[in-house]
Amino acid sequence: MKYDVGGLQLDRPFRVRRLGHFGFHTNNVNDTVEFMTGILGLSISDTEDFSARSTEPISEEDARAWFLRLGSDHHTVVLGSQNLLDKLEPARAGQLVNQMSWQVGTLQEVSDGMDFIAENATLRRIGRDAPGSNWHSYAYDPDGYVIEIFYGIEQIGWDGKSKPRSMYDRGFTTRPDLPQIPEYQEVDQAAARGDDVHAGYRYEEARRATFNVDGILLPRPFKLTRLAKVGVFVEDVESSTAFYRDVLGLAVSERVTVNGHDCVYLRADSEHHSLALYPAALRDVYETEGHSFGVTCGFAIANYRQLKDAYQFFVDNDVKILDLPPQLSPGVKYGFWIQGPNKVAIEIFYGMDRVGLDGSVTAKSFPPSVSEWPDSITYGGAGWYDLPLMGPFA
Repeated sequence: MKYDVGGLQLDRPFRVRRLGHFGFHTNNVNDTVEFMTGILGLSISDTEDFSARSTEPISEEDARAWFLRLGSDHHTVVLGSQNLLDKLEPARAGQLVNQMSWQVGTLQEVSDGMDFIAENATLRRIGRDAPGSNWHSYAYDPDGYVIEIFYGIEQIGWDGKSKPRSMYDRGFTTRPDLPQIPEYQEVDQAAARGDDVHAGYRYEEARRATFNVDGILLPRPFKLTRLAKVGVFVEDVESSTAFYRDVLGLAVSERVTVNGHDCVYLRADSEHHSLALYPAALRDVYETEGHSFGVTCGFAIANYRQLKDAYQFFVDNDVKILDLPPQLSPGVKYGFWIQGPNKVAIEIFYGMDRVGLDGSVTAKSFPPSVSEWPDSITYGGAGWYDLPLMGPFA
């Protein structure tokens, strides 16, 4: 069966364009926010108080969720309390991953995609959340990880302000009727009833901008440009591969043996991969080697020189550098791993293989160790998936 998606004949009624955002839980919310903003340089877009969802008293720290961004998307990372999750959802107690969110092209795709996904997975919820304003359908993958397809995430503009809370009346907790009014009419309605549409949250960077980063002063010597990938441990790699390939529509780029265990790497567009599936047994290998992590994510950086400067910045700020095998990063040109908050391993990299027109990876490619990095490199041109940041560094 084929579906007409915007005039294109596709195998499912939606098409994933990219990995949009990623959420995880932490036992120390405040320290995690400090790491993600102070060390990695993400900006705070909004916070949300979840205390009303709990029947038991909870601390202010555990009640608050945080939305962080790299560019104009309202959020790239969502942080929540592990303590709160364990109280509210005992069935998911201890689960590190909050969500993996995949952008589709239209609201129609979200609506139709919900029905398609429901035939193959358990739906969690649908509607439209605020903060962020993205229309979405949530479901569970075979391991119970929450996945989301979404459309229309809020864009934060030149003034750095998010939408005011008074406009959250356009949130939905049920399937929305189609068509919906356009966003500019939502703004018109809010202004007409007297809302201050410029009253949203604005992040104030606490650190002085002292580094000359390719002509812009920043508080750290680099700029991360996008969330590029997420990696999760799964019980059955083949079952998970089938779900993300056949249901979500990602394409398998490569299968790689890492420390004796077969891993699968899938992509949303022409990047080498945006999702890595690791067998659960591999987690035990890293535990015995002193690397304790339950999920990975990767951020692309603006250029090669900034990658080198970022490495030194992390060393100078006592961030733990992880000694992980290059086979964990197929298709990455230059990169390194750091220990992120809780049990999150974070890869910072520059340059990723672009999959060819025939959909094949021509040769296995792994990044060299930091000790082998040259002073400068030859740019890979069209062979590299190297998207720029849309808008200024800060």
